[in-house]
Amino acid sequence: MTNTLGTLFLVGTPLGNLEDMTFRAVRVLTEADELYCEDTRRTTILLEHFKIERPNGPGSFHDHSPRSVLTKIRAELGQGKSVAYVTDGGMPVVSDPGFVLAREALAIGATVTAVPGPSAAVSLFAVSGLASPKYFFHGFFPRTRGEVERVLELVRELPVAHVFYESPSRAVKALAILAKHFPDAKLAFGRELTKIHEEVVRGTLEEVQQELAARERIRGECVFAVLHESRGQNRASESGLNAATADALEPVALSEGQKAEIAALIQSGHSSKDVSKELSKKFGVPRRVIYEFIVKTLT
Repeated sequence: MTNTLGTLFLVGTPLGNLEDMTFRAVRVLTEADELYCEDTRRTTILLEHFKIERPNGPGSFHDHSPRSVLTKIRAELGQGKSVAYVTDGGMPVVSDPGFVLAREALAIGATVTAVPGPSAAVSLFAVSGLASPKYFFHGFFPRTRGEVERVLELVRELPVAHVFYESPSRAVKALAILAKHFPDAKLAFGRELTKIHEEVVRGTLEEVQQELAARERIRGECVFAVLHESRGQNRASESGLNAATADALEPVALSEGQKAEIAALIQSGHSSKDVSKELSKKFGVPRRVIYEFIVKTLT
């Protein structure tokens, strides 16, 4: 049965360098029945540059748009119209209101498709030089204490590149929080990616944080990636080896006493997750080591 509902196009647009616009993106923005954007001023500049004529101009949809705008877009998709959405730059849905549109479109059965384009997170990871085959994207650095603590735990436990967005006014503060816990972690800090004043600063967290703190002002859109590694992982990285090889070089073994303490807690009814979290701090070993012992030996 043919789907008579419309299609939502999530269109990637340049981070700053207009040469990064794709042919498909130009076509979709030209042909779509309706066009919405996060900031009409920025999108109008984009449309004018590529000579894309939209008689009624782009509509506005952002974090603070009234519910009525979302209702209107749902109705347009329900009528079988094609709707394109762009953000200020990069791929929609990545830390912006695009995900709301995608969720609403899918809820009514409309088609959702991506028109791929630049992404600040992927671009920074590509040029970071960090010895990690994977990255974990967090979005914007958290604000509340509880969220910050959860992020610190993830950085500590997952030896991959952790990528964050941050505003220029808060970037140094975010790095200071991370540097307090992981001063020797490797960091790549990017601002104004793809633009004329593009800059990527690399070094340890402490080094980069101090360099940026000494500046009078941080300008431009910021994205940074941090990689915290154990001693064994650091040695493996320096030799060009992956994380799995690092574990083989320096395996973490639990003592008989530690194993007995783990077993006693599990037998008393504590969950594997809670035991792994609590004893990893006490024993000074990664949480996964304790969890794997529980799964393989006690369950």
